[in-house]
Amino acid sequence: MKPPFLTCPVSCASRCGETYDSSNTCHCNDRCQEFSNCCDDYNAFCVPTTVTPTTLPPVPSSPLPVSSAELSSLADDLWYGDVNFAREGVDFTLSLQSYVSNTAMHTDYSSSRLFSYMNENGVFSSPTYSTFAAIFNNYIAQTGNTEHVPSAESAENEAFLSEIMKTQVMAKLHDFLRWKGIVPYNEADFKARLNEIWFGRYSRQDGKLDTSGFEHVFVGEVKNGVVSGMHSWVRFYMAEKSGDFDYSGYVYKNQPGTIGVQFRWGSVWKNLGGFFLGTSPEFDVAIYTLCFLTRPNGPCQFTMAGSQMRIITYSWLDRGRYLATAYP
Repeated sequence: MKPPFLTCPVSCASRCGETYDSSNTCHCNDRCQEFSNCCDDYNAFCVPTTVTPTTLPPVPSSPLPVSSAELSSLADDLWYGDVNFAREGVDFTLSLQSYVSNTAMHTDYSSSRLFSYMNENGVFSSPTYSTFAAIFNNYIAQTGNTEHVPSAESAENEAFLSEIMKTQVMAKLHDFLRWKGIVPYNEADFKARLNEIWFGRYSRQDGKLDTSGFEHVFVGEVKNGVVSGMHSWVRFYMAEKSGDFDYSGYVYKNQPGTIGVQFRWGSVWKNLGGFFLGTSPEFDVAIYTLCFLTRPNGPCQFTMAGSQMRIITYSWLDRGRYLATAYP
């Protein structure tokens, strides 16, 4: 049995915060209550319950099991439904250059960048990309430094989550997870759960609140003299373009669009960093969240686009609330 992923014109399921459309029978935007034209289930889907740092949306105590076949089915839905996907050979091209056979050797045999072309105007015009990239400069690379989150940065986190929640990729993820009883039914509460998973702070060094899932997975950190994390092609492209990252070679390139590379961040090396190629920010958040919530602390294996996939996720210590890492 598959969950009903399609939206209904008289329901707010997967429609919260949508743009006003006069052709709709009822509405789910932020002002529908003001005009008394909300759908009947607006409160159930779109109005958050009270959420404070100590009162988080509860994770259902007895979720239904998720089979490998169900993971594969949803992964295909997410992959083929990723309308903001950047296509290799069309939207960007790669210059692989040197193959790295020994990742312990730090020798740069690649004189050019990994990304030789990028259709920036086409790819990065999507608000999910622009709000995603806006967060990159909010962090201190070196662990052991307390990360303060001023209101402006908190607003950037909120803007990113709001944009990805408008996509069908995230709607399909939420439909599946709430169908299984894994996340809150209400979209606003699910968004709060995502905020805790990805932006909740915890300590990697010296007891300081110095990191988060988003920083580690998508931006990268420096700990004990090596690069830790950094599993985003968007981040890699932008850091390579600015000169912060120096690509030295590739370790693998697999279907359906994953690559492992070696690079240097200033004077610090990443022996092997893997990431998806061309996937949208909402896809990366969705697939990593799916594995984090259904196959935490180990391999998450499924078939996607006809290829065998293996994603690794680990949770942090606080009751599994926080994402420690995720990568393909």
